[in-house]
Amino acid sequence: MSSTNSTKFFDLFNNVDEYKQTICSKVIDVIRTSNRLAIENFDQIMTIDSCHDKINKLSERILNRIYQIKSHIQSSNWDQLDLDEKIEQLIDINDTLFEQIASALDEADGIKKSPVSTVVRQVLIKPQLKFKHKIDNSTIIPFIPKIRIKPNAVTPLPMIMMQMNFEPIDLDLLEKHPEILDHPYFDEISAFEPDEMLLKKIEPQFPKLIEETKYLFVDTIDKLKIMMDHIEIQFELAVDLEHHSYRSYQGFTCLMQISSRTEDFLIDTLTLRDELSILNNVFTNPVVLKVFHGADWDIEWLQKDLGIYIVNMFDTHQAAKELNLPILSLAYLLKTYCNIDASKQFQLADWRIRPLPKEYCRYAREDTHYLLYIYDRLRNQLLDLNENNSELLRLVYTKSKIICQKLYKKPIFDKNAYKVLYLKSHKTTFDGSQLAALKLLYAWRDRIAREEDESTSYVLPDLMLIHLAELLPKDIQGIRESCKLVPELVEKNLEEIHQLLIQAIEKPLLQSNHEELNLDESLQNKRSISSSNTNISTGSLLNNDNKRAKLVSEK
Repeated sequence: MSSTNSTKFFDLFNNVDEYKQTICSKVIDVIRTSNRLAIENFDQIMTIDSCHDKINKLSERILNRIYQIKSHIQSSNWDQLDLDEKIEQLIDINDTLFEQIASALDEADGIKKSPVSTVVRQVLIKPQLKFKHKIDNSTIIPFIPKIRIKPNAVTPLPMIMMQMNFEPIDLDLLEKHPEILDHPYFDEISAFEPDEMLLKKIEPQFPKLIEETKYLFVDTIDKLKIMMDHIEIQFELAVDLEHHSYRSYQGFTCLMQISSRTEDFLIDTLTLRDELSILNNVFTNPVVLKVFHGADWDIEWLQKDLGIYIVNMFDTHQAAKELNLPILSLAYLLKTYCNIDASKQFQLADWRIRPLPKEYCRYAREDTHYLLYIYDRLRNQLLDLNENNSELLRLVYTKSKIICQKLYKKPIFDKNAYKVLYLKSHKTTFDGSQLAALKLLYAWRDRIAREEDESTSYVLPDLMLIHLAELLPKDIQGIRESCKLVPELVEKNLEEIHQLLIQAIEKPLLQSNHEELNLDESLQNKRSISSSNTNISTGSLLNNDNKRAKLVSEK
């Protein structure tokens, strides 16, 4: 059904897009609602009889529905899994279901009609294909800082780094100059101490409405210069990033938001990827305060993609922790301090899209537009809590410094990580051939993901990987039939996967290396611990501070 068809979609919606937005909004509502049940207060809530009964009944209904959905994708003994393992499996199921849903919606919208089950969803051309410098996912060369000029330096940048280009570096150079791998601003961050003016109460400045605030989308060198002229004379800036990781091995930054007290900027970090190190003039200036929320990942993404570092940061997430706020998300702070209900349907948006829709831009601006005012309020609360003693405020700056000193490192491949996946699946009856297949497919998936610059989840989801290893299909058609929805790169590499499965059948781990079956003692302990914790409630499930739910709620 085309979205332009006059017939209602599902008899309720004008088109497929309206259906997608409505469903996405409902998903975000569920996440938000679950996060309001703060984990630290959950035990108290459960002491109220009426709440206890309702939550238990809701738990039973939801878990039964989850199990029904799960049984269509993977068969395993659900009751034997512990909480963390159930969460892991639900995340994998979620990935698979969303791929199926997206494919079905595309077909309903007239985008794709395919007679085969293979998924080839090219939403857009991968932006990284246009990057000037090819992304290096290899395990041989570690991440090399991109910085070549160091403004606001206390310790000078090593001479060798100023002479280096951005092409791949050989190991001999690293052996001669190991300082290349050091954090270039570690000393400057260590030396920073907040000025006394930052440790006193201030009058909070509520910003103008977004519609009344000057705004610039920065996607050219000329616009970048206009923005720099403004932010270089500021003493406070709010900063945030939008990142994409599903169609990339290491992920990449798609958008940067910067707000001063009077203006908002959105920076296209895909177009200006190689031009943004100029921001170090401001971002490493200890006089200019940079306010982030939940900056742990942002700090690493800035280094990895843009060669940018931060000196003098205040993380509102750390401040919320010190104040023991019931919820630590930015959405909660926006609602509590600004009475702003953050947009919902774009929290799971694909930030690679260009041109960026107006709705996306507004949502992105909200993340920083009010953040300086929130900082004002949190700063005053930290002082009030300690009777104007700046100890707690200093502690937030100290924790923010530690975050700024994080050093990005490329993901390594652990050849034994397949054992963790095996234990989490609770497939305790795998024989030597099945374990060999799991090991070979796990390594194949990581290699393909690095070569194609895709996430391992995109190449082959965990549940499907376990399923293939368990079934050990003996021909290519059997591989296809083992996957209810054949991933693109599985279809592309069917012959190689087939050869790996044949190899596993002919050389099981039990015969080739008996020690491979002796899993690490720590992993064995994990199994024994998990077997003693097989009950789960909806409250604890929804409040588990884990992966996607955590990222959505805190960012």
